[in-house]
Amino acid sequence: MIRSVKIENFKCIKGSFTLDFKKGINILVGNNEAGKSTILEAIHLALSGIFRGKLVKGNLTQYLFNYDVVKEYIENLTMKRHLNRLIF
Repeated sequence: MIRSVKIENFKCIKGSFTLDFKKGINILVGNNEAGKSTILEAIHLALSGIFRGKLVKGNLTQYLFNYDVVKEYIENLTMKRHLNRLIF
């Protein structure tokens, strides 16, 4: 039985998201694009190692990560390179 799920920077989820399940049946309800399917995909990935029909091991894809987080990461790398050029 799954009691809790913690998802970080996965697809449309930016930052950390925790969902605690109750004993018995749990129902995910929300507007379109709210992340219901993303939660199910994250659980499936954690349990099987499969995303969109392919094993993730050795086959990382950009679609696993939150777009904004990836963009910030790349911008920070670029800024760090520019700062390193100024220091050396």
